[in-house]
Amino acid sequence: MTTLGAAHFAAAVAALALGLVVLIEAKGTLTHRLIGCGYVAAMLILNVTALGLYRLTGQFGPFHALALVSLATVTTGVTVVWRRGPNWLRRHYYFMAWSYVGLLAAACAEAMTRLPVLRAAVTTGPQRIALGVGIAVLFALVGLLVLPRLQDRALAHRGEP
Repeated sequence: MTTLGAAHFAAAVAALALGLVVLIEAKGTLTHRLIGCGYVAAMLILNVTALGLYRLTGQFGPFHALALVSLATVTTGVTVVWRRGPNWLRRHYYFMAWSYVGLLAAACAEAMTRLPVLRAAVTTGPQRIALGVGIAVLFALVGLLVLPRLQDRALAHRGEP
């Protein structure tokens, strides 16, 4: 594993752990803000390092495009907090929740290509790309069904409509 790959992996593990804590913890607290800042930092490192990894295809590919989408999602989630415009809290939740859904999808796709038990099913680069994109689509569909309910629950205590 290269230094870039190690940084990418470490940031991914950190983002998975910190994101889970942010989801579980009460919203709007100092703990939420501090751990959320750690999550954002880990996501920035994760996505920037992803843009430098080309081992699978040797060129810019769908996973690089998804890293750019992830960067935009996290950046927007933070920007709406700084600006405090209309419905900022709902928009913050929306973008940050989707950033975590994307992270989970990427983690599953990575597990499918790295874990020996699962890797036997996908042996070529195109198969890995198809599997990764398929997992991303599956998580997007699940997110569309689950996130609105979670959002209502998370924002209910804050008096958000």
